[in-house]
Amino acid sequence: MGTSRVTKSHRVLIAITLLVIVGSMCQKTSGNVDDFMNLNENYGCITPLVILDNGVNQTSTIYSNDTSAKIIINANQTSLTYNYSLNIVNNNASIWQVGLEYYDYVNITRVNATIILHNNSTSSQQIAISGGNISQINNYYSLTDNATIYIGIMNLVENFSIGETILNVYLRIKTPNTTTYTLYIITFEFS
Repeated sequence: MGTSRVTKSHRVLIAITLLVIVGSMCQKTSGNVDDFMNLNENYGCITPLVILDNGVNQTSTIYSNDTSAKIIINANQTSLTYNYSLNIVNNNASIWQVGLEYYDYVNITRVNATIILHNNSTSSQQIAISGGNISQINNYYSLTDNATIYIGIMNLVENFSIGETILNVYLRIKTPNTTTYTLYIITFEFS
């Protein structure tokens, strides 16, 4: 019993001695802190210059500040056309070049379809799905100032009814005559 008290006392004494030694080795420091940061602007959420909007066909769901969407369509063995699956709206006076580029797909052999961009007068084929093959045309379509163009799905036919087909594409929005662009994500789900 007496031994453990001595041991605890020795430990406390050693700890105090070490604190005194370490404390005496530290030098005093002083200084000033100056604030050089000067904020002059208040940045908020800026509405994108080009947005996605529900089409007349009511087949799309818009996400993420109007810059991504999912288009859900029931395919069957009768050829279907959805001219207004999704609207692409230019909210300013700039002219953009837009195009669709696929980057991933699931169960693509299940459907055949052609995906276009159009403005009711002219159109540009973007992606064709046929017999399990995808053709990407890589044509840019002009989105003029303060205009709306549409994504159309033409000749959608189901080859067989098991499962669903997913096609993930980028909507590339490019400044004309430059390499500057923005990518929006659009998912096509054919069930």
